[in-house]
Amino acid sequence: MGAHEPTVLRARLEELPNELPFEVTTRPMMGGFIGYADGRAFVSISTGGLGVKLLPADRDRALTRPRAARMRHSPEEAESMRYVTFSDADTADDDFMIDWLIVAGRSAPPKKKR
Repeated sequence: MGAHEPTVLRARLEELPNELPFEVTTRPMMGGFIGYADGRAFVSISTGGLGVKLLPADRDRALTRPRAARMRHSPEEAESMRYVTFSDADTADDDFMIDWLIVAGRSAPPKKKR
């Protein structure tokens, strides 16, 4: 896994909101960012990449893409069970990312009540 620059990936996410059917916001989190779709977490951005939060069936389908992988927030951490990163080429493809961000945003669980 190559290291990614979280601020660059955050800027990439911020390029796409006009194409998404929900409001996208981000918040700093442990050296990276969490992206929210209408207030519900749907992406994680770290040195491990831009991870899209997916349900099991969608995650399995996403992992069939070349160079897609379970996200590692850093090389020392275990693979994520929920977040998938895509190849740099896929991440750079607007249509591809919009499709997967919509899948993630629509399936994101509601915020937990405190």
